[in-house]
Amino acid sequence: MKAKQWLAALGGATLAGGLAWQYLKRPRDVRWIDYVGELPHPDASRFTVVDGVRLHYQEFGAPDAPVLLLLHGYCSSNYTWKDVVEPLAAAGYRVIAPDLKGFGFSEKPADRRYHVQDHAQLVIGLLDRLGIETATFVGNSFGGAVALACALMWASRVTGLVLIDAAYNDAPLRQYPFSLYARIARTWLVGEAAVPLLMATRQTSETLLRGFFHDQQVVTPERITAYFRALRTVEGQRAALTTARQWDLNWIEQELSGITVPVLIIWGEYDRSIPVTLGVRLRARLPQAEFVVIPDCGHIPEEERPEETTALILDFCRRQAVRPVPSLAASATAALAAGASSTGAPVNLAVAVQPDTSASADTTPPHTTSPQAAEESPAE
Repeated sequence: MKAKQWLAALGGATLAGGLAWQYLKRPRDVRWIDYVGELPHPDASRFTVVDGVRLHYQEFGAPDAPVLLLLHGYCSSNYTWKDVVEPLAAAGYRVIAPDLKGFGFSEKPADRRYHVQDHAQLVIGLLDRLGIETATFVGNSFGGAVALACALMWASRVTGLVLIDAAYNDAPLRQYPFSLYARIARTWLVGEAAVPLLMATRQTSETLLRGFFHDQQVVTPERITAYFRALRTVEGQRAALTTARQWDLNWIEQELSGITVPVLIIWGEYDRSIPVTLGVRLRARLPQAEFVVIPDCGHIPEEERPEETTALILDFCRRQAVRPVPSLAASATAALAAGASSTGAPVNLAVAVQPDTSASADTTPPHTTSPQAAEESPAE
């Protein structure tokens, strides 16, 4: 009996030692300068401080072009837009793709300000820092929730919304497999112990990442590395844990009637994280919205089907550009009128991917040029 007890104690000590080693060997955070040779579009990277938080973003296109602000999802980064940023800029747009606070190469402070409203405030602060008055907000997953929060809290800054498999309520917390992760993360002490272990190994990260894609060939070693890079760090894991615990989005669904700008909803047919039925539900609550389902696609269309996603965004933006641009003072009235007259007809995918030549340079809304003082060198 004593031998069995000793073996059990030895096994427990070995397990505890292994767990302790996993915790101790984690890097504190990631530095942009250490990975610049591996990153897509490193020349486009910039850093700036907004409300005391150092944010990393990438910028493409002419400074006086209409602005597209691209917002990534939970536990992601602006890497998710790597295949769409240059085509969008080449089509005549100024593209801004930030890493949200706590993710990618942005700062990950140990505070409690990771609610969607906190992220939205920083995004608006970034626009202020860059001298940008208005933009079309494009958000995937949790980034869609941030975009919606901005449209509800700072309506005059948002000229349009492109919502890609967007979170807008707490339903994803009940959707397997995210529901299991959320239950663990949102349990005190259990989350502190388990989340680092879930994110500590590349194999676990790969398994979790594969759940977001329908086409498994898209889950390349390079893509796994890009996601794993920040999530294996102490500060990245803490930010992911805090954001999961502060996930409180039901208020957005309750306030959706306040969204009056043009909206395009894009959804992957086989999204297992936020199923297409939730996309249909979102469309029903936004009668002015257009709704497109991309076939044979999962939760992240901008990575799995970047060409179709880019074409849909451009078609939507070009059609909005031919509309009269209201002054900020009259924006609410004009948006209500536009919503009331909209038929809400869905976009046909075959049509949406065709170039639209009706828009001209004279019809694009004016935007303020970014001051040079707002940008910092990406070197750290």
